[in-house]
Amino acid sequence: MSNVIRWVPRTPYRTLDQLFNERWTAGNAPSALRPALDVIESEDTITVRVDLPGLSPDDVTIEIDGDLLTISGAFQSEIDEENERYHHRERRYGVFKRTLRLDDTLDQDNTTATFDNGVLTLALPKLPEAQPRRIAVQTA
Repeated sequence: MSNVIRWVPRTPYRTLDQLFNERWTAGNAPSALRPALDVIESEDTITVRVDLPGLSPDDVTIEIDGDLLTISGAFQSEIDEENERYHHRERRYGVFKRTLRLDDTLDQDNTTATFDNGVLTLALPKLPEAQPRRIAVQTA
């Protein structure tokens, strides 16, 4: 009897609840509107890379407010011709916003941002006191 699946009738309310949960809850936001993001740490820098295909540097806003780094922008929709009909459409458009909490050991004043081939790269250097120190061993 392990192949028996419980039947749950579809009601308009259940469908609306599912739609709400799939589209509007933060954890299930459409992936196209939540750009892929990597955070890499080295000895002296934290690097953040964000995939933003089709955008230019002017389409992206980067803000640091206290300990929060916010990257936001918008994927624009192409203008549809009146005589065109989509048979299938996967590319999405709309506003995106990614926020990261920063460590207090980062030098926020010397943060740099570069944009190359649709990839935004932020370099957040660590403060000198937060970087590992090497102690030379002396002989007697």
